[in-house]
Amino acid sequence: MASLRSPVVLFVGFLVFVTVPLVAMWVAVGDLALLARLGGFVVYFLVAHVALPAWVYLDARSAGDNAVAWTVVAFLVPLVGALVYLLLVRARRDATSSG
Repeated sequence: MASLRSPVVLFVGFLVFVTVPLVAMWVAVGDLALLARLGGFVVYFLVAHVALPAWVYLDARSAGDNAVAWTVVAFLVPLVGALVYLLLVRARRDATSSG
């Protein structure tokens, strides 16, 4: 059984915490276009602020880099932070492994 501090439980709780007010706003307004915008925002948030920083953290940790610092950069500057990580760290790692 998952404990209350499990990452999955925390993520689901956070997702509910973020999406419930958005759905409540949609119900209050009742516009289908607003629902599409809210859905797009949820997808953007999950990709840019959850999936990319998680990937950066796992990749940096496996490479022995400063995983927490790179994750903070990837979270605060969502797409650009992950791209900078990809270009700088992965390129440096590829250069040292091939040379």
